[in-house]
Amino acid sequence: MESIINLWTDHRRRVLAWFQDDVFRRLFVNAGKLVSANAVAAVLGLVAAVLTARALGPENYGILALVLVYELTLGKLVTFNAWEAVIKFGSEALHTDDRAGLRQLVKFGFALDIASAIVGTALAMALAGPVIRLLGWDPSVRSLLVLYSVLILFSLSGTPIGVLRLFDRFDLLSYTAILSGVVRLAGVVWCLVTRQALFGFVLVYLLTGIIGQLYQLFASLWVLRKQNVTGIVAQTVRGIRGRFPGIVDYVWTTNFNSTIRMLSREGDEFVVAGLTTPASLGLFKVAKQFSRILPRLLDPLYHSIYPELARLTAAGKKRAFISLVKRATLLVTVSAVGGWFLFLLLGKWLVTLTAGTEYSPAYVVAAVYMLALIILVGGFALAPAMLSLGLPRRSLGTVCAATAVYFIALVPLMSWWGITGAAVAYVIFALSWLLMMLLFLRPEFRRTTNWNQ
Repeated sequence: MESIINLWTDHRRRVLAWFQDDVFRRLFVNAGKLVSANAVAAVLGLVAAVLTARALGPENYGILALVLVYELTLGKLVTFNAWEAVIKFGSEALHTDDRAGLRQLVKFGFALDIASAIVGTALAMALAGPVIRLLGWDPSVRSLLVLYSVLILFSLSGTPIGVLRLFDRFDLLSYTAILSGVVRLAGVVWCLVTRQALFGFVLVYLLTGIIGQLYQLFASLWVLRKQNVTGIVAQTVRGIRGRFPGIVDYVWTTNFNSTIRMLSREGDEFVVAGLTTPASLGLFKVAKQFSRILPRLLDPLYHSIYPELARLTAAGKKRAFISLVKRATLLVTVSAVGGWFLFLLLGKWLVTLTAGTEYSPAYVVAAVYMLALIILVGGFALAPAMLSLGLPRRSLGTVCAATAVYFIALVPLMSWWGITGAAVAYVIFALSWLLMMLLFLRPEFRRTTNWNQ
């Protein structure tokens, strides 16, 4: 017994010693700002979701789920993840004090955001009718898809997110989730009090989404002004490829990467919509809402670690880079597994208590789906590590291969086990992605050159 206590004490001291490192401590300080906000936002979002689910019932809630996933999917198909390029190349510009290059980079990012928002909105509105006919749903749903597609036009947060993370303004970024959560919950309560139908809920979700997007935009502009990064509108983007070699390839690759990852996360809802009923999609959506509580609390670490890894790469600090990846992964994995076991014990009671007995079948689906998310959370540092090392194509190839495995398994597993089969397919995706990332990234750590220490 004494040896066990001594071993525990030794490990505790070792973990506490990690926080003496400035980079490691800053990672968790920045993540902590987002975690605290995400904890509040997760509660608010879950309350809004269960109130909406109770008010609409499984069938109408399934229709709402389709509306939400349609906008997200079509928007992401053409939206560039400009924030990754802003952080990657912005870190290099700050390291060399290249302010003109930083202004050019931000202008480039905003141009991508605006162009993709316009194209995405037009595409989503045009495809609404064909998608409804393909799924075999009621034609009246088309007008809801068109209405909610307006949110894509305001989806200009790519560059703003990159700016806020680049300058360590995670406090401002954290307010987005809380603001959206509060406004959405207030809107849902208004729908309940005024006895709104499905259209009223769609309108509330649309307006709250727009408010969150505009907040991030204005917050980033304020930060840029405080950092004396002005004159962005007048800054030309001509010559940006010469100033930042590889930036165009980087942007395209990360865009495809995020699109494929989005399809692996949200594509199952389209498959469920096509193979089952709106009520089944409603159950599946509730299951995903509960399963994403824990990953949402840990997700801020993903957004916090990428800027740190990008800085370490720019400075050539190999040992600190690898150490940060290993330590953060260990802590996150242990926390995630503990949370999953807690959900196994209390999840069924929680789902029934909040969403109602008609949603109780969602518990098993949520538990299986959460396992997949826990696996992905355990590898949260791997994708940022690849991106910061300048290997976006390797990351893209891994996501594409794992997504192919996922969709190959999805339809037969659903034919056997229904919506639970969709969750099992996602576990297969998570395992495939994690193993391939480890396989490709490990030799990169060994042969990476141009490190100072």
